[in-house]
Amino acid sequence: MPADMPLGDATHPRQEPAAPRILVVEDQALIAMLIDTILRECGYEVFLARDGEEALAMAQSIGELSAAVADIHLLGQLDGKAVIRSLRRDRPGLPVVVVTGFHPEAPEANLRGLGGPTVRLSKPFAAEDLVASLADVLSSRTGRASNPAGRAPLRRNEAMPDPVGLLAGRPASHRSSKPGSDGPA
Repeated sequence: MPADMPLGDATHPRQEPAAPRILVVEDQALIAMLIDTILRECGYEVFLARDGEEALAMAQSIGELSAAVADIHLLGQLDGKAVIRSLRRDRPGLPVVVVTGFHPEAPEANLRGLGGPTVRLSKPFAAEDLVASLADVLSSRTGRASNPAGRAPLRRNEAMPDPVGLLAGRPASHRSSKPGSDGPA
């Protein structure tokens, strides 16, 4: 390729990122690691931020983003809603999965005014629900995401699935069912 030929012309199309780029904003380290692992295993390029300020700084340095997964309740000066609004100021229509532990009817969980496409994912969630929610917002053409899992959300007393053993240290199938036992049955 000649040195004076600009990149991105008809002869040499500009290279797009190999994988969709996802900014994950989650202040709970174990949940962030779990989301990171799930999304990377699905082929996404993941950028983790632990608070709103870090997310906005990271978004500036990343450049092109495909979507964001953001916790609605973050520690620090910016909550998830403020982060989403700021991201969408620079990237109108950025697909976002909003992760929340709030009940959908709680005032804190109100997503009105955030724009779209946006989908709510309630904690605790299954890995499949995260992947389906992200796929849904990425494919949305209307600005409204549907219920990607096609089922009712998990109840608060149901445990978050831990497919890679991050939260419990090892999969539940390797724990003993005998009371008082420390090792496998």
